[in-house]
Amino acid sequence: MGPVFISYRREDTQGQARALFQDLVAKLGRDAVFMDVDSIALGKDFREVLQERLATSGLMLVLIGPDWLEGKDKSGRRRIDNPADFVRLEIAAALKRNIPITPVLLQGAQMPGAEQLPADLAPLAYRNGFELSHNRWDSDVKELIRRLGLNGPDGASAADGPKPAVPRWTLVVAAATVALAVAGGFLYRTMQEAAPTVSTAGGAANRPASTVETKSPDSPLSKADQSSEVRHDFDPAQFRLTIDDVGSYKPSPFAIAGLDPEKDFRLQFHLRSTRAGGSTRYGIAWNYSSDDFMLFTLHSVGGGYYTIGPGKSRSLQPFARLSEGPLDIHGQSDYDALEMTKIGGTLSFAINGREVWRTDELRLRSNQFAFWVADHSEALLKSYTMRQ
Repeated sequence: MGPVFISYRREDTQGQARALFQDLVAKLGRDAVFMDVDSIALGKDFREVLQERLATSGLMLVLIGPDWLEGKDKSGRRRIDNPADFVRLEIAAALKRNIPITPVLLQGAQMPGAEQLPADLAPLAYRNGFELSHNRWDSDVKELIRRLGLNGPDGASAADGPKPAVPRWTLVVAAATVALAVAGGFLYRTMQEAAPTVSTAGGAANRPASTVETKSPDSPLSKADQSSEVRHDFDPAQFRLTIDDVGSYKPSPFAIAGLDPEKDFRLQFHLRSTRAGGSTRYGIAWNYSSDDFMLFTLHSVGGGYYTIGPGKSRSLQPFARLSEGPLDIHGQSDYDALEMTKIGGTLSFAINGREVWRTDELRLRSNQFAFWVADHSEALLKSYTMRQ
């Protein structure tokens, strides 16, 4: 991943930006973080430097404080409405380059709605945010680094520390990152290995994947032969979806006959982007109903990306991206396999055989699923295979 680009308003979050910059530099190294005040040499044209840095950045953190949206210039106009506003220019350029963007909410700030933003910034409203609290600053920064999958100079996770004898992973409910969402509460949103226990609101316990292997030696799945596998092929007329509407999504629901969510199982969905240049968001919705579901998402633009988290959910609060990160996928060149496996009390997720996340708390509650696309996407669900 390229350097982290910190976008902020000096009048709004200058102190927090400085503190976060120093914390990230301490963990990741001086060359891995960019903030304008410290990163632009004297005499340089800061406009050119900003564009150069954005071209190589792997992630943007947008610091949003109480006055980020409504802060006004001397004429009384909102700064964000000025086409020459540098915060607006930074974010618009990052969105155009499809750089992963994480809004960082400070001092109780709320995520702005798409209707409150200029058109070129509207997609920001669908990126999941992470709340940094003054009272929990150190632990929140560690959690932010862990969930973003940022690595220190030695290649180890910047948030890694001594590991407990019995790992326990806690889901950040009220404040978690990521990468994306869609209108009407359609909020969703890193894979990470071995990190310290963190207790947060909600009390859920979740853990990132620690291995690529998803089956247990004691599981009946490991003993089942190929004859126990069921394959279902979809009708392309119903399961090839297209959309070009930012902030909207289109689902195609289906049920998996014979699936018992209480028993061990392995599900593998075979899907691909069919849009030249890649699709913005597409994947499988699970625990699906019209007003409550979770998402397993692929992004085939920008080199490949995945996210796991709530779409519409009554059980998880907004801004909860459970896992996310860059990942090599086939995209439009071939079918990708999105896999869900339940072994005992653990539900795990894999993409093309690589496990990306697992949880001991969340459950598959039903056999109801949906294939879906959002924003600018065209994708096809070819089939699924089930072993139970």
